[in-house]
Amino acid sequence: MANNRIYTSVDRNLFFDFCHNSREEAKLPGAVAKAFNVLRLLRRSPTPLSVSEVARSVHIAVSTAYAILSELQAQGAVIQEADKRYRLGPAIYYLGAAFARSAPISRGIWSELTELAQEFSVTAAIAVPWENHHLILNVHQHGDGELEVAFGGRVPIDAGSWGKAYYAWSLREPKSLTRFTAHSITDLAAYRAQVERTRERGYATDNEEFALGVGAVAAGVTSERGFEGVASLMAPISQMNELGFETVGRRLAGIASRASFALGDLRRMKVVGIE
Repeated sequence: MANNRIYTSVDRNLFFDFCHNSREEAKLPGAVAKAFNVLRLLRRSPTPLSVSEVARSVHIAVSTAYAILSELQAQGAVIQEADKRYRLGPAIYYLGAAFARSAPISRGIWSELTELAQEFSVTAAIAVPWENHHLILNVHQHGDGELEVAFGGRVPIDAGSWGKAYYAWSLREPKSLTRFTAHSITDLAAYRAQVERTRERGYATDNEEFALGVGAVAAGVTSERGFEGVASLMAPISQMNELGFETVGRRLAGIASRASFALGDLRRMKVVGIE
């Protein structure tokens, strides 16, 4: 018939390529998931791992583990040591650092936060919510080294002042609470009262509620899109008591409000003269 399409050899090749690519794309999510499982394993491991150790830990065939590691190595995501063991490579930091730099909370508050940390001789950190945790994007270590904060680490979402700040400005409700120390607030009614107080005064406090011997204040940073993350100042409890939680908290609340206003959350500040 005149309207029938006559497939040439080129058409057939394109059709077969389409079918092949479709099958390969169907496999892609599984392959990507396996690659990320390998990367997560290497991140958790304190030492480099062999191909067989990787395969056993993520429950894949040795040949599959080798293929994944080879491709990750080609992309710079893993490095093979002289003993043929693998560890994370520079591409992971390259990509992660770009994420940290581009996060609105980094642009909005980090410079002022580090200046305030230097003034008080305390440690500063910023974090964003991820997988029911706070993912630490940056740390400014200060003081005598008694307090260590893991750059790139994670803190439970309800931990200390960070948890109160998260619930105060994300407007989410905690369903349950974790007892980290004897000072942790685990009663939901009491905790909600603390969250409301945090919202009213602009900062949350942590008097050894997450880690014994550590005091902290935290404030949420918001934008026109909503909650962006938590900014915090931390020190040994003796130093924080000497400085005064209110003194440090009020200063932190001020820069968090300014940062949030600059990021588009106009509710965080009352500015005279703006129509």
